[in-house]
Amino acid sequence: MSGVAVAEKPAEPAKVVTADERIAHRGPIQRLLVSPEIGAIIGAVLVWAFFWGNGRTFGTAATTLIVLDAAAPLGIMAVVVALLMIGGEFDLSSGVMTGATGIMVGLMVKYFMRTGAPMWMAVGAAFIVAGAIGFFNGSLVNRTGLPSFIVTLATFFVLKGVTLVLAKRLEHKVSVSGVDTAKGYKGFYRFFAYDYKPNNFTGRDVVFLSLVLLGGALLITGLLEQSFIRRSALNTKFVPVGTVGVVAAGLGFAMLHRTDGVANNALWGIVAAVGVVVAVVALATSRYQPRTDQAGASAARSVPTTVRMLVIGGVVSVALASLAPLVLKRNERREILRWFPSSVRVVVGVVAALTGVAIAMRHMWPRTRERFQWYRPVQTLLYAACVGLLLLAGSLALFQLTTVQALRAIAMMALSALGLSMLLRARAAAGRVSVTLQLAVGAVAVVAIVALAFVVRNDSGAVRFRSGLFAAMLIGATALTANTLLETRLQKRREMHERADRLGRRLVAGGAALVVIGLMIRVVFTNVSNVKPGANQAFSVTRMSILWWIIVTLVGAFVLTKTKWGNWIFAVGGNKEAARAIGVPAAKVKTALFVTVSLVGCFVGVMVLLRFTSVQASQGDGSEFLYIIAAVVGGNLLTGGYGSVVGASVGALIIAMSDNGIGSANWNSDGRFAFKGAVLLIAVLVNNYTRKKAQEAR
Repeated sequence: MSGVAVAEKPAEPAKVVTADERIAHRGPIQRLLVSPEIGAIIGAVLVWAFFWGNGRTFGTAATTLIVLDAAAPLGIMAVVVALLMIGGEFDLSSGVMTGATGIMVGLMVKYFMRTGAPMWMAVGAAFIVAGAIGFFNGSLVNRTGLPSFIVTLATFFVLKGVTLVLAKRLEHKVSVSGVDTAKGYKGFYRFFAYDYKPNNFTGRDVVFLSLVLLGGALLITGLLEQSFIRRSALNTKFVPVGTVGVVAAGLGFAMLHRTDGVANNALWGIVAAVGVVVAVVALATSRYQPRTDQAGASAARSVPTTVRMLVIGGVVSVALASLAPLVLKRNERREILRWFPSSVRVVVGVVAALTGVAIAMRHMWPRTRERFQWYRPVQTLLYAACVGLLLLAGSLALFQLTTVQALRAIAMMALSALGLSMLLRARAAAGRVSVTLQLAVGAVAVVAIVALAFVVRNDSGAVRFRSGLFAAMLIGATALTANTLLETRLQKRREMHERADRLGRRLVAGGAALVVIGLMIRVVFTNVSNVKPGANQAFSVTRMSILWWIIVTLVGAFVLTKTKWGNWIFAVGGNKEAARAIGVPAAKVKTALFVTVSLVGCFVGVMVLLRFTSVQASQGDGSEFLYIIAAVVGGNLLTGGYGSVVGASVGALIIAMSDNGIGSANWNSDGRFAFKGAVLLIAVLVNNYTRKKAQEAR
């Protein structure tokens, strides 16, 4: 029928996945906060900031490369050990494997068939032997059901004994050296342990800034895509305003690098900050829907008690952090217990003991009242006395070991972090009540950050505090301002949007990659941007081990999160029998993990041998516990079935930073053991809390 008009079929909308009681939409920040590695990431930032504030040389380009180089072998092994732990097993021979395979290669190139074997034969034989040992460990665990702890501990002692016997018999000492004369050494050195000394790179700053700014723009765009609902059509009236903001931000950044002086820096810094806020808010408003929920838009007649208490607590904490430099002097290196007057020491001890007694009584007294028996009061008193004594001894020990200078740094960081976290929680709670209240609390948080920035600038005489940290805090205040305005103006997404989420993830990944590449260029070429030809300049050295660390981490993360083998690893680690019942080749998966750990251990052993041209028979002894610590700090469970290889890699970085940071701060080097123990305990507590929140959000 030609006279009948046929309606045009409307375009199919983008696929939207609605949430049910099992799958709830979570924004990018929320997903990050419930990820296994979030505890390690936060810990790495805090540890870096702590030592950066206490060590004069820590955080420079040269020391950063040293830290990365020290963390690389540990990080490489921590990744594969984390995979094995997620699979529910341990390998206590992973540390000694690095030394045993290094010794094997060294002995072969010197004594095999009397004249020595070429490097390719020795390295190939070492990998074959390492793979066979890993296969033996995995097969024995699967066939006998023995704990992997026992099997690999036996392998540890066997490898250690064989290594010592061979080294002493052939070299007459417990080390092998002089492998740099072996045939094929240079080629393998370039592959395993090459060190790069940069040449002049005059365009370093331009490339660095371009990559960081472009990466930051992509990161912001990706986060917005995953957080807010798109408009059906672009609102073009906000585009000119956003363009003006972009121009102002670019002009401000350019002038900051071309001019000097406090007045000029303040002027162009304000221009850049305002430009960024205007650009982000205007362009986001043109693309995403405005906020329409009436509950959030209506003004609250009274401030909720929770919001009020959080704001008061946050302001008080920030104020105390700002006053800490007035009470605690930067140059005071006495222990806190000796710094206190005699009367205060007694008061501190009494308060600590009474606090312990109060905590114990609050814990035990309700049970005593519920079911009274004649021995309950005695039990309660004894428990309270023990807790009081423990808290008294712990407090005195802490004050005896900690200097005033360290307490000053800890107090400023802890109080600032506590205050700002309380203000951010108050802002989030206020957003569920009133837009006006959310803006007010957000403004208080921004003012608190700016106030802390000026406190740091006025208190410190170091350039990196007066410029670097001060600028970083002002950038944070700018980002928080833009975020607060966006959350009060735009409609947040409550449902999954497949296309927008995919685009957002890709933008975030691309932006993060550009930022990392820019920072790497800045660090690697930090000594050569303005070097005059022929000048005698000490260059930083970038080791090949750092690149291998990055590659192993990326490959491990891809296998664990994007392949069926990753699903199998989680399955066998959670419940081996249940995984086998649904068709997962549990034995094959566990054997493959043991083989992988041994092969990567051989890789690290060869890398160490080729770099130093020698290796000790004790190489790697005890390192297996560092690998496990790094994995646990990174959010991996000792019981298996949960974790992250990225977190394990970050955990290795934390350990390396603590070793280097304690030295740069001129503290007693033996304190690194106590520091690692404290980091491990805190990381486990944070990771348990994170995992609990992740399970509640499912």
